[in-house]
Amino acid sequence: MEQKETSSAIELKIKAIISPMVVPEICPLFKSIRDTSFKNEKTGSSLSDVEIIRKVEAGLALKIPGGALPCPLVVYPRPGSTDLDWLDFLQKFPKDFGARIVFMAIYAKEFLGTTETTLKAALSGNGTPPVADTESFTVCTPDLATTRRAEQAKKPAESCILPEDLSPQQIDKAVTELLKDIVANKSTLLKEKKIDPKINIMPLIAKAKQSLAYISKKGEEAQNGTIEMDAPIQDPKRPSS
Repeated sequence: MEQKETSSAIELKIKAIISPMVVPEICPLFKSIRDTSFKNEKTGSSLSDVEIIRKVEAGLALKIPGGALPCPLVVYPRPGSTDLDWLDFLQKFPKDFGARIVFMAIYAKEFLGTTETTLKAALSGNGTPPVADTESFTVCTPDLATTRRAEQAKKPAESCILPEDLSPQQIDKAVTELLKDIVANKSTLLKEKKIDPKINIMPLIAKAKQSLAYISKKGEEAQNGTIEMDAPIQDPKRPSS
């Protein structure tokens, strides 16, 4: 009989903090956003696909602090991995992961919502509506970014111990400290952007999914040659006749 791998206390501790932060519903939304941006960048461009992808991600990084996370959002170590493997995973894990998930949800709702509104206006004959501002965050200027990186580089290097020389107790302590940093980072980064750290992003995801469903439906209709005009958009300031 095949023996089932059991999860270590370290694995369970890490997943207890990381897994609740993972929102897989974000990935289909960002596949659409990335695909749309790729097509727009590729039109009339002589750049290679790899260069365009890099340009798309750089563009997202200007709108989303830290950039958009790749999908799948998390790839855990394989079953049966050692505690050192889990520590290595956590050391490489984005410390701003929790905040970036929130930033991505906000951006997806705004980007797809604006695309939906623009498409509806075009199909209703109302013309192009004002474009919503999706640049919700302030990005460091090159000079300021260089200064901040230099300041971080000046920080004295802490004495370190080789992972293989750590005792089980030291591994547990290191994991605990890293997890505390991830949790604290989320709160700090969101507060800096005047966002409640306890924000529920599922309504944002739901709105973005609704916009994407409309966009996808109209895209399929256009490909099939069955697309129809939408009803004119009623100006909320003007009473209906």
